[in-house]
Amino acid sequence: MANNNIRKAEENNNENKEFFSVREVAAMSGYSYGTVKRAIEQGNLAAYRIGRKFFIEAKEAEAYANLHQKQKPVEGYTIRELMSKLSLSYAFVSELIKSGELKSRKIGRQYIVSEADFQAFLQKKRL
Repeated sequence: MANNNIRKAEENNNENKEFFSVREVAAMSGYSYGTVKRAIEQGNLAAYRIGRKFFIEAKEAEAYANLHQKQKPVEGYTIRELMSKLSLSYAFVSELIKSGELKSRKIGRQYIVSEADFQAFLQKKRL
């Protein structure tokens, strides 16, 4: 309940703001600080630089946050989740992925194995 009150207070505070910091935009969008800063440096997010700090206009920040919220989260298993599910080592699961025996998608720095690909892998291994 306390978290809901804090969120409501932050939302009310954000409605009156004209500019947001990189950290605030990261919190709004769900991206990391580094991802938002990289978007600014690559020209994908307009910002002002004053000294060493960046400031993003409210309309730009909201558009950036809404763009991220429209993207579906990727569902599947990470290598660590597969390790615990199958009691295999990190190196072994990584080798299965790199060899192509276990299909995956690379999202950022992680490999994600979809449920369908995992089930297909298990079917191939069934005796």
